[in-house]
Amino acid sequence: MEKIILDSVYFNKLKGLNNVNIKFSDTLTAIMGVNGSGKTTVIHALACLYQPDGNGENHKFPEFFVPNTDALWKGSNLNVVNKKAREKADRDPEVMASKCYCKKEDRWSPRYDTRPKRNVYYIGIDTCLPEIEKRNTNSRIMYKSSDLDDNLSRKIIETSAYILNKDYDKLVDNSYNKTHLTGVKLKTGLKYSSLSMGSGEQRVIKIIDVILRAEAYSLILIDEIDLLLHVSALNKLIERIYDIAKNKHIQVVFTTHSIEMLKLTKYVFIQYITNFNNNDNTLVYEKITPDLIYNMTGERSKTLTIYVEDELAKQIVKQIIKKNEMISTTDVITYGSIENAFTLAASFVISNDQELSNKLIVLDGDRYQDNKEKERQINKKLSGSEPSADDKRQKALGLITEFKLPEECAPEKFIHDLILTNLYDKSECKEIYNAANEIKSVLDSHEWINEICNRLDTSVSDIINSIFRYLYDDEKCKKYIKPIEDWVLNHKS
Repeated sequence: MEKIILDSVYFNKLKGLNNVNIKFSDTLTAIMGVNGSGKTTVIHALACLYQPDGNGENHKFPEFFVPNTDALWKGSNLNVVNKKAREKADRDPEVMASKCYCKKEDRWSPRYDTRPKRNVYYIGIDTCLPEIEKRNTNSRIMYKSSDLDDNLSRKIIETSAYILNKDYDKLVDNSYNKTHLTGVKLKTGLKYSSLSMGSGEQRVIKIIDVILRAEAYSLILIDEIDLLLHVSALNKLIERIYDIAKNKHIQVVFTTHSIEMLKLTKYVFIQYITNFNNNDNTLVYEKITPDLIYNMTGERSKTLTIYVEDELAKQIVKQIIKKNEMISTTDVITYGSIENAFTLAASFVISNDQELSNKLIVLDGDRYQDNKEKERQINKKLSGSEPSADDKRQKALGLITEFKLPEECAPEKFIHDLILTNLYDKSECKEIYNAANEIKSVLDSHEWINEICNRLDTSVSDIINSIFRYLYDDEKCKKYIKPIEDWVLNHKS
């Protein structure tokens, strides 16, 4: 069996996905986005990339992309990059040559028997349908039951019990009319089959059954993993899937609408798809925040919006708009990963946003300081060659600025140093100064501020609010915030 790992897929054109590269974790990847953005299209395509290597399913493009009056799928095209695990665990996987899948005329290419061998298992939303609703009968259903007591069955029922907080004792096989219905036996002795299960309960057992039975290096695809699950069960499901996937070298890709994923990034790699109607571009965000999702899917009443990387930057920008009496008109939104800044800028230009002049995207200032570096990042998002392409790229670049940091200095270290040099004699900030003075070394630059918060059991917001009344007029601080303050002042009516 080939030890294949999916690295990325570039969708040139497939259904509503256009010119977008989607990356995948070696373990869990969540495909997020609003309805109609292309989430399910992604996993339908992934199901067709491989031929089974043993017990896997053999899905083909016409199964999910059925030719019809409105869509023959001619012109569909995607490029797939796989990696091959090496024999020695300490060596990075070998990146394989890109493989193109397309439909030029009547047939998809390449031939299905030339696809890489890998076992794929697809769990669609039909698994949410209660088993009783699948049975077209009003007659009594009589089945024969037998407890399953092998190691794998015990693992399935133990894992499902943990996720659903149920007192399961045994997994049960119910044989009926040449079919098999999953059942459970509780420690109280009560037994019931999937005919009597709740939909969420039925689906969790199905998912755990599939992933535990799957061979190493399989690909598991799950549409709408959060359907019918309460938050606690979803969190436990993700946690257990991650552990199983990591131990068995299995990749799991699922779609979801659940904002809960933003709390589970230690387990899940997020790809958030934004699709623009009547446009040839789709964009994808990584490590997004609730603020950004709300901004993309809801409405804001404030006229100005400043986008920042993280909570520290957000609180500093809030001090700027507070100082300049712009709180009522300016919103501050975190966008997460710095790469999202360029995706965000591109999305505003692509969508022909009429309020570009009222938007500012702020980088922390410790990366992409050179304009050439920014241009390279924008070119990755706006790679077109149409006559208006250069104008679009310049508009996107014009939305981006950064805090002005000293060279090779993290923003958290910069603020930490300002505390030590400016607050040593300020009685109101004595506790903050003392906590900062005790921190001599950190493993992660964020800890220069986070550790102060931990020591004082307070928030970044409280720290910044306390210290900026003294730091605001400091010469170094004024230089640091100048690009943002200049923009705010230019928009002050």
